[in-house]
Amino acid sequence: MAIEGVRWLAESEWYYSVTFARGITPEELAVRLGANPGAARATATAQEAVALLRDPDVGVARIGQAGEWAFAAEYGESRGTRHDILTGISRDGVQAVNLDPQAFHPPPLFAYAVGGELLCSFGLGEERRRWGTQPDLLQDDLTAAGIILPTGDHLGVSAERHSLRIAMSLGVIERHFGLTLPRALLEYDPLPLAVVSGSPALDSPDSDP
Repeated sequence: MAIEGVRWLAESEWYYSVTFARGITPEELAVRLGANPGAARATATAQEAVALLRDPDVGVARIGQAGEWAFAAEYGESRGTRHDILTGISRDGVQAVNLDPQAFHPPPLFAYAVGGELLCSFGLGEERRRWGTQPDLLQDDLTAAGIILPTGDHLGVSAERHSLRIAMSLGVIERHFGLTLPRALLEYDPLPLAVVSGSPALDSPDSDP
C-alpha cells in the first residue's frame, strides 16, 4: 500500500478531523480520544462511519498506522480538535498533531502538542496568528515555503487558488513532522472503528432509524 503525505486533504472533500500520535499504537490513540479500552473493533468505510452520526453527540474514529504515526480519522464529535484532549493524548512524551478542516467555520486548523503541552497552533491560510508555548516552532519552515513573507504577513491568494494555498501549509506540516496518510484507504477502504462519544448502533450503520 502506497504511503502518501497529507497535502491531498486540501484537494479532497475534507470533512473529517485527523488526529496523529507518535509513540503510541492506534488502539491507544483511540482510548485517549475516549474509546473504551479493549473494545472490539468493527471495521467501517468513511461512508459507513458517517452513517452512524444520527445524534449530535456521536463521535467515531477510523484508526490506523501510517509511517511512524498512528492516526484517527474522526467523524462527528471530533475530540482531537479540543486542545485539552490533544494535550491529554500527548502525555508521557507522546507527540500529537491535529488537522481540523473547520468545514463550517474556516480556516482549517493545525495544532501540535508534546508531553501534555500545546506547543503550536494556527489557522491554515492565517499563519501570522499563532499560539501555544512555542508559537514560532514552524516559523522558519513557513518562511522558507514563502507562506510567511519578509514583511511578517502571510501569503494571500485569490479564491480560485485557495485549495492550493491550504496545500502549501499542509506541505510544511507534512515535511516538518513526517506525516503520511494513505488516501485510498481513508476514502474507500474499511478501517478499524472506535466509538469515542455517544452510543451509535454499530450493528446496522446503513439501516433506517
